[in-house]
Amino acid sequence: MAKPKVIIEDFADMLNFEPEQNTALAPVQGGITEMDFSLMEPFPNHRFKLYEGQQLADMVDSVHQFGILLPIILWHTEDGRHLILSGHNRRNAGQLAGLIKGPVIIKENLTHDEAVLIVTETNLRQRSFSDMSHSERAYCLAQHYEALKSQGKRNDLLQEIERLLNPHDSDENSTSVQLEQKLESREKVGQEYGLSASKVGRYIKISTLIEPLIAKVDTGEIAFLAAYDLSFVENRNQQQQISDLMESEGYKVDMKKAELLRSYYETGKLTDTTMVQILSGEKTRKLKSNKPQPFKVKATVISKYFTNEQSPKEIEDTIDKALTMYFENLNTEVVD
Repeated sequence: MAKPKVIIEDFADMLNFEPEQNTALAPVQGGITEMDFSLMEPFPNHRFKLYEGQQLADMVDSVHQFGILLPIILWHTEDGRHLILSGHNRRNAGQLAGLIKGPVIIKENLTHDEAVLIVTETNLRQRSFSDMSHSERAYCLAQHYEALKSQGKRNDLLQEIERLLNPHDSDENSTSVQLEQKLESREKVGQEYGLSASKVGRYIKISTLIEPLIAKVDTGEIAFLAAYDLSFVENRNQQQQISDLMESEGYKVDMKKAELLRSYYETGKLTDTTMVQILSGEKTRKLKSNKPQPFKVKATVISKYFTNEQSPKEIEDTIDKALTMYFENLNTEVVD
């Protein structure tokens, strides 16, 4: 059965995002106006990728025919900047279509958390969560989590995510009732939205990776679970070293290497040398044993010297004696 498509209403319910009656998304007094594209700035650390290829071409064609139908939402900050909360693709398509301005709705008196919620909510409204890249999902969930945590909403889910983000700080004294509530919350999210609490926690943790590394998750160079373990290397300079080594030396990061990097980091043993040893595969290669490899004597050889009535123990003892005599004679010949 196909997983249900996560739409904006579902996602809002999941994280209990309940806008106030005077929501930041409601039309402001004065309504829609127009503004030059050159006066608009992208939202800082905005990780939702602009449309490309056919999707972008279709949007440019639509703008050519009908103009920009949906206003761009801007945040007029206290320092006088106009940051795009919703409409990065509309502005881009408008510019490519030859326009110099577009319709806007300007929001004022927003907190940063409120602005972030508008960015994530509107992006989820316009595209399916399942269609987003891993980095976009991680960004969206992390921003939602931080904004909602500051508002003190959905404490049960937020505490579960917190535990997933910090597995070593889990509360060993949790009651069975609390545990049951957490399991019910996780199961409900999984059933209704195809997104478990553990998956939410992993996405949020992955969002702490530097841009070059999380981009490799999008391209498939680093698997999702490997990226999760890698995100526990919290030193951003070391993350950058890992990224640089992957680029310069062509090293790959698989699950075993990511687990080792995490383990060495958490035990304070991740140095420049051990990092190279792990990424090059030196630490994950099995050491060759000095012991002789097992050898099986063919049945045709056994049948030449033994009968079916003889037990395996008798055959083994005879072979042992025969080999002892062989090597003793061999050593005698060498001495002579």
